[in-house]
Amino acid sequence: MTPHRLAAAGAMLLLGLAAGPAAPPAAAQDPATPEPAAGEPAAGEPDPRTARACKAGVIEHIFIDNHSIFDTADPDLDPRFRWAYSLANRLHVRTNEEVIGRELLFRAGDCFDPVLLEESERMLRSYPFIARVDIYGIQQPGGGYHVIVDTEDEWSTQLETKFDLSGAVELEGLDVREQNVLGTGQELGFFYRAVEATRSYGLRFRTPQLFRTRWDAELAAGKTRAGSLLHQEVSYPFVGEVGKWAFREMAFRRDRLFDYVIPLEPDQLQRRVLVPIRETGIHVAGLRRFGRLGNLTVLGGGLSYLDLAYPGPDSTAVTLVENGNYEERQPAPDEFRAPAATQMATLRNLRAVLLVGKRNILWRQRQGLDSFRGEEDVRLGAEVEMAFARSIPGLMDDNDMYGSMDLYAAAGPPSSFFATRVRGDIRRDFDADPDEGELKDVFVEGEVYLYLRPEILPRHTLVLRAAGAGGWFVETPFQLTLGGEQALRGWQEEALPGGRRVVFSAEDRWYIGWPFPGVADFGTSLFADVGRMWPGDAPYGVDSGWRTSVGAGIRANFPARGRNTFRVDVAVPVTADGGVGRPQILIGVGEYLGISAPFSDPRFGRSRMPPITGNLLHFPN
Repeated sequence: MTPHRLAAAGAMLLLGLAAGPAAPPAAAQDPATPEPAAGEPAAGEPDPRTARACKAGVIEHIFIDNHSIFDTADPDLDPRFRWAYSLANRLHVRTNEEVIGRELLFRAGDCFDPVLLEESERMLRSYPFIARVDIYGIQQPGGGYHVIVDTEDEWSTQLETKFDLSGAVELEGLDVREQNVLGTGQELGFFYRAVEATRSYGLRFRTPQLFRTRWDAELAAGKTRAGSLLHQEVSYPFVGEVGKWAFREMAFRRDRLFDYVIPLEPDQLQRRVLVPIRETGIHVAGLRRFGRLGNLTVLGGGLSYLDLAYPGPDSTAVTLVENGNYEERQPAPDEFRAPAATQMATLRNLRAVLLVGKRNILWRQRQGLDSFRGEEDVRLGAEVEMAFARSIPGLMDDNDMYGSMDLYAAAGPPSSFFATRVRGDIRRDFDADPDEGELKDVFVEGEVYLYLRPEILPRHTLVLRAAGAGGWFVETPFQLTLGGEQALRGWQEEALPGGRRVVFSAEDRWYIGWPFPGVADFGTSLFADVGRMWPGDAPYGVDSGWRTSVGAGIRANFPARGRNTFRVDVAVPVTADGGVGRPQILIGVGEYLGISAPFSDPRFGRSRMPPITGNLLHFPN
């Protein structure tokens, strides 16, 4: 038992013996609870009728001990760095006790259930602003329980930047966000993206407890070079593994420029064809879970509206930009316009959606995967989910059916971990020319991960990854590239375009600990990527041959034993003749490579239909 638990156990036992039942803390009470009727127990007090029905005992009190970044009373902290602990705490606003209390799956007066304590602990740990959670019960002499909720915050102010050093130093990306505004769990951020001729910027707001409920909300608004963007979402997620219902409503409007890369000669990108796209959509879906923990079936349905158009007269809708100078864009000559025009099919449909899923998942804690010493919750088992969306005849222009499937599987003992993720999308156009076939816009991507922690090198974690992505029979804008953080790191994001790609990666993460092991977990990494691009169905695609990149980085989890990874990487492309290109510096939070990293490459995701399935079936994970 840890020192914190020993101290808490002793204090709670003495309190129970000396004082007997006491009023529950504010976080465990509902201020709207009416006065009890005659003969009824007071709000928050155990009900004798419930006590008789509870075999394990009743939860009498809930005590929330919410710490800041560092618990300065912890005897395990190095006294030499007390100034650093205090400074971090002063710069950070501690998570409110009420925010933590609203996430608990139990209340004072409920039967004591270890499963609900474990699920509450995992749900709290899933928030990026919570570093550690420990929830446990202390049995009292009368048979009831005092439940202790002990939390410690993560550092919640984050900055991610990306610079291009291939020529003059250019800022390509900036993301500034506070994930726990004033301790409320709300996120407020600013984003900026600038890759050659495309540019976007805006503000984003998220809350996991809309109006102090379990409803989530998200709002993002900004500007692009093609117009504006607006995204709004309200959802009620499944409450851990025990929740039975989920709901999501999402509406968006996006004006953007889809940029096709045109390589003039090997390793040189100087021209782009820009296609303006306007996407408008509304999605509504509800889901129900059936079964027991670890063996769940999910059924749901909804409606999905999508309008995909290309604004502007034909003569100017497709433009050409040379050397990244957007101000000098011009109507694309036919030899450049014609390939892009093959992927300018409009879509306008209202679909009825059927959602089906099977979830055989158990959660386990692991260390040393995507953080050095932080406790990470990983899913073991398998899950498959499918969506079938049929356009409603007579209401819109299209007559088609859309299908999507997601697959996840993972296994492994504590010293290793294996996981795979696959997603496939397909559209059947019933009005298509019989000579061309009805199958359209087929997208498939997948990846396999293997984590190894050799016993002879306990401070090292070797991460191996194989990933592939591609499109077939594509009629809407689509093009992949071989460069980018989730492909060949070090190569420019626009390098070597095509339609089908494979990438193999290896990364050795080494926990050093020095120089401030009590403040942050420091370490390094060495990595190498090998990949290849094929033209496929993408305009202007090339057969890249096998290409390589190598690099090294510095990593830190702050605070110590936290899960947030702050990262500085230097990646260098290796050219086809064995030479090296200009290095690229990546500064960010979180991993580009790992099971905690985003699954879909942004350049792949921009060609997909807005998500009908995916995280609808199990959000949050």
